[in-house]
Amino acid sequence: MTGMDMLNALHIQGDETIAARLEKYNELIMEKNRVMNLTGIKDSGESLIKNVYDSLTVYDARYFLQGGSLLDLGTGAGFPGMILAILRPDMQVVLMDAIRKKLRFIEEAADTLGVSNVTVVHSRAEDAARDSAFRDHFDVVTARAVKSMPVISEWALPFVKKGGIFAAMKGPGAQDELRDASGILSLMGTRLESEKECILPSGEKRVILYLRKNSLTPKRFPRKAGEAERKPIKAVRDKRLKGADLLRLSASGCFV
Repeated sequence: MTGMDMLNALHIQGDETIAARLEKYNELIMEKNRVMNLTGIKDSGESLIKNVYDSLTVYDARYFLQGGSLLDLGTGAGFPGMILAILRPDMQVVLMDAIRKKLRFIEEAADTLGVSNVTVVHSRAEDAARDSAFRDHFDVVTARAVKSMPVISEWALPFVKKGGIFAAMKGPGAQDELRDASGILSLMGTRLESEKECILPSGEKRVILYLRKNSLTPKRFPRKAGEAERKPIKAVRDKRLKGADLLRLSASGCFV
């Protein structure tokens, strides 16, 4: 599958230069993967589908604004952040991760490919979200297969500006995760705006949740490092309640 094949299959506008850069980035990943664990996928063709094509599924022109700002949280080997930066050179793209050596690879790859709209940030989400340069700042934040929805929502939403979008890339269990995250989403003033289902050429199902943040981040979020994982803010399951009525504060003030 070529870069242009992927763009056409997903009905994404892009020229031969973009397509060639997508393929070349995959080649750089495979080459570096021989000496550094960037991805568990060893075959180049498989990586094109399960890394590059998969990354492209999050793209929806309605949410990726002209000249806008994008943060890819927990970017790892640059999926989907680097792929989106190649696709949209007009956007300013920040790739954040806690593993410095992966970010060094991304910087080297961006230089090789002539991709100039990428900045890497070495930080934990809980720390960077307290920085005024990042807090309530980005038009869109992406996260691919990073933790469960209650956890990644607490990490990602503080970076999203009021009116911006959090695009969570999930698998078949996305709806269950979304219900589990209804507590933290409510506290962050965030609602599901749309949902997209995709089937990769290899057969795997992907679900993209596009969530609109309608308020500024409450001062207490994100909580200190590790707390979202230890004590995720979830929802009480009550069959009598539906939709927005599902959200209610518990006596502890911690869970809804």
